[in-house]
Amino acid sequence: MAERLIVWFLRAIAKAMLFGGAAMLLAAIPAFGLLSSDVPRAIAGILLQVAGAFLLGGVAATYLSHARGALLPNERVTTAAMQRPAVSGWLIGLAVTLLAAPVWLLLRMQPFLAEWRRVIDLASAPGLWENANQNMSGVVLMPIAAALTPPFFELATLIGFVVSSLILLPLLLSRSPRFPRVYVVCAVLLTAMAVASMRGAAAAELASDALRQLIDTTSANAQEAASLRQVLERYSIVFSTAPALLWTLFAYVLWMPAVFSSERVRTTFAQREESVVPTPARVMDVATITNPPRVPWS
Repeated sequence: MAERLIVWFLRAIAKAMLFGGAAMLLAAIPAFGLLSSDVPRAIAGILLQVAGAFLLGGVAATYLSHARGALLPNERVTTAAMQRPAVSGWLIGLAVTLLAAPVWLLLRMQPFLAEWRRVIDLASAPGLWENANQNMSGVVLMPIAAALTPPFFELATLIGFVVSSLILLPLLLSRSPRFPRVYVVCAVLLTAMAVASMRGAAAAELASDALRQLIDTTSANAQEAASLRQVLERYSIVFSTAPALLWTLFAYVLWMPAVFSSERVRTTFAQREESVVPTPARVMDVATITNPPRVPWS
């Protein structure tokens, strides 16, 4: 039952990614065609790349999570539960990776999470949303939402790594036949999220550089310019966070070739053979014993 819930959850994530990619594509195509300035057009191009990553990841993950045929080597083998080997060899290294990688990432991204806590505190300030809705001043929140999109991708990717490990570790240790397929689906989804985080950080860096140039060329007073530069300096945490996500993804997908080709995976996660309960012979009645049926000879 728990494994079915995991599959259902991954299917829901894959479909949400597919829908999000399609929505981004519909928004980015006209923006890319209409914008003429270099920086906005480059950011629209990055949005197209993120949409493509989400579409490819969503399609691949949806197919892998729905396909019923045998796609991986372990799905073509059936073995009795008692004959399957224990988790050993390089599978122990995979288990350590699934445990250590998200822990390292959480420690590495503490400054990033601290900035998110600051954003949440500011967003929960009393009267913020009421004042924003008065006199069309909510339009001011639109660039704030755009600025928070790249760090939101990174936060979602961080959560994805943690949730993937929480899903995969029990399946690995219990030698579930679903583990290889779920591992591949998680790797596909995480790859799409990591690509979105990397490209989102690139877009944020472009926008940040453009704002710095704007600050230097405008007639803003020194105090306002210093405040804006301080905000941009805090926002640079988005750029330094993306490489950590990429290294964590590398640790996850490093084991992918072995999952496809290893004999250990094929036997450890083989499909469970249904136990056959022998049916006792039917006791013949007295009439059948004393008067057996005649056998025709010709």
